[in-house]
Formats: sequence, structure tokens, C-alpha cells
Amino acid sequence: MDANYSTFSNMQEGEPLARFKKTIVGKVHVVALNPFTGQPEGIILAGEGEESYIEIWDIKSLTFFRKLNKKHFEAGRLSELSAPPVQSVSVNMISDEEIETLLNSHYLTLKHRVDKFTEPGPILRILNRARALGKSDKIFAFLEGRMAEVELSGLVK
Repeated sequence: MDANYSTFSNMQEGEPLARFKKTIVGKVHVVALNPFTGQPEGIILAGEGEESYIEIWDIKSLTFFRKLNKKHFEAGRLSELSAPPVQSVSVNMISDEEIETLLNSHYLTLKHRVDKFTEPGPILRILNRARALGKSDKIFAFLEGRMAEVELSGLVK
């Protein structure tokens, strides 16, 4: 149980022993030890971001992973990452709290942030919240105009 305790502690506060990422566009089925049960478990690496890599936290699991997924490494479907994966943040992401803050800030701050959006979705969310808060006609006109611009630019592509 001591080995499990140190693994769990590392998972909370430390860095994994190794990270492996799929290198192909399709899905890759790998077998790894479940850190909680110690039993082999099939995992499908698919998509982008967190779904495309796996982190290994102890020596036993690392040895097991390399041995059972040897064919993936030989075929080039898996590779070891030397640095933590970078999580990309979209310019179109905005939380409800950020919307509240934006709508309660200066007009130029709102305009600067909204001008960065490339999709109509976040602008519509801001517009709907502005309506609920009873904001000025100037803000409505700007948001509706910017949404139209973004929609038109999406049609032109």
C-alpha cells in the first residue's frame, strides 16, 4: 500500500514519470495499469488535448506500459513526450463570470475583448446577458453589429 500512497501523492502534487502521446490522426488502443486497482485496463487515445495522451506515475506501470504497447512504439503510433502537453485556449472561450465582468466594465474594454472573437456563439451569449441586465442601446448595437460581421466572415471562408 505504501507504493500506492506515493503514487497517489505524486498524482496530486507532482509530475508524472512519463507521458505518451498518440502520433496518428486515428484512435490508438493502449493497455495500462489502473493506478487505483493495479489491474490492466484498455484505454483509447483519441482526439486532441487530454484525450490524446496518457500519463504514467510509477516504475511498475511504466514498465508494464512499454512492454504491452511495444507494437505501437515500433509502428510509430505512440511517442514519449519530453514536456507536459500544452493546453491551447481558444479566443472564443469565455466563462459566465467573465461575461459579467465584461458587461460591468468600461465600453472600450468590452469592445476590445469582443473584437477578438471569431465565432458568433460567445457574442450571442454576451448579448443575451446584456439584455437580461438591461444594458444600454450602444452596447446592443455594438454586439449585434459585431455578431453580423463575424457571421459574414464565416460565410466568406
